[in-house]
Amino acid sequence: MAQKTLTTSYLVKLSNANHDGVTQQICDRLRDFETENQMLIQAVSGVHQARQKEDAAYRRFSGKDFASDDLRAADQLEDKYMSAIHNILNGLLYLPETEPMRRKAQLAVQLFKDFQFSTSDGMEAEARKTLNMVQQWTAATDYTLAELGIQEWVTKARQQANNVLQLVSVRVENESAKVKGELADARKATDAAIRSAYDILNALSVLQPSTALSDLLVLLFAIEDRAKLYYISGGTVSGGDKPTPSGGTTQGGTSGSGTSTEGGSGSGSGTGSITPGGSSTGGDNGGSTGGSGQDNGGSTGGGTTPPGGGGEHGDMDCCGCERILKPSEWNAQGAFRILLAAMLSAQTVSPHR
Repeated sequence: MAQKTLTTSYLVKLSNANHDGVTQQICDRLRDFETENQMLIQAVSGVHQARQKEDAAYRRFSGKDFASDDLRAADQLEDKYMSAIHNILNGLLYLPETEPMRRKAQLAVQLFKDFQFSTSDGMEAEARKTLNMVQQWTAATDYTLAELGIQEWVTKARQQANNVLQLVSVRVENESAKVKGELADARKATDAAIRSAYDILNALSVLQPSTALSDLLVLLFAIEDRAKLYYISGGTVSGGDKPTPSGGTTQGGTSGSGTSTEGGSGSGSGTGSITPGGSSTGGDNGGSTGGSGQDNGGSTGGGTTPPGGGGEHGDMDCCGCERILKPSEWNAQGAFRILLAAMLSAQTVSPHR
C-alpha cells in the first residue's frame, strides 16, 4: 500500500473563515514540532510569517468598522439639532406680523431654503451645509441667536457637523487600507508556505522516520480529514477515500446473482445482501467459494457454481460428484436432492455413444 502524503490542494476550497482557522491549526502544530533540520525550521518560519499576513488581511477584510457606527451616531445627533432649530424658527412665524421677532425668524429660517437643507442628504454634504448656515447665522446683524432662542442648539449642531467630517476622514482611511485582492494573495502565500513545509515532511517520513514525526503526521492528517469532512461538501479524506463520520456502508445483493468482496462465504436461500469483506446470504442453492455467482448465490472468486450447490449444506462436492451422506444428514431433503441428481445424470447422453 502506498504511503499517504500530506497535501494542500483542499485548502483552496475552504471559505475565508475556515481557511484562516485551518491554516492556523497547521501552523501551530508545525511550530510545536521540535527538530534540528534547518530546512524544516526555515519552512515553518515561512508558514508563520505567511499566516500573520493572512490574519491581518482577513481582519481588515471582515473586521467591523467602528468609525462607521460613530459616524452614523454623530449624523443622527446633527439631524436632531438642526430639526430643533428649524422647528423653533417656524414656531416664531406664527407670531403676528406686527411683531419684530417674526421678521427676524423669517430671515433666519430662509437659510434652510437657500441651502436646500435636508436631513436625508449625504452625511458629508449635510455637515458642510450645517457649518455654512451656522457661519451665516452667527454673522447676521439683523438678529442674534440668543434672542431667537437657538444659540445653544446652533452650537451643538456645529460641534456634531465637525465631528461628522472628522469621522468621514477616518472611514476613508480605513477603507483605503483594504487593498483589493490582498486577502486572496495572502491565502495563496500561506498555501505555498505550507506546501513547502509538507514537501520536507513527506521526504523526512521516508528518509528519517521517527515516532515524533509520525505523531505530527497523524495530527496533520486529522486536520486535513476534518476540514474535508465538515468544511468541504463532497470532499475526500487523505488517501483519496470518501470521508465517513462513523460506521461503514452495506451494499445490497439481489436474488439470482450477486457479487461479494474477497473473503466472503454464502449460505441459505432467497434474496440476500453482501457486506464488504464479510459474509453473504442468498441464492437458491447456497453460496460458493469460487464463482461469479451465476447460479443464485454469493461468491468470492472466479468460476461458476455447479448444479446442486457445493455450499455448506449441498449434497454434491465441488466437482458435482455425489458424496456419502452422514447419518445426521439422512432426511427427506437430502434424499430428494440425490434422486434429482441421479435423474439428471440418466438424461445426459455421452458424446461417445
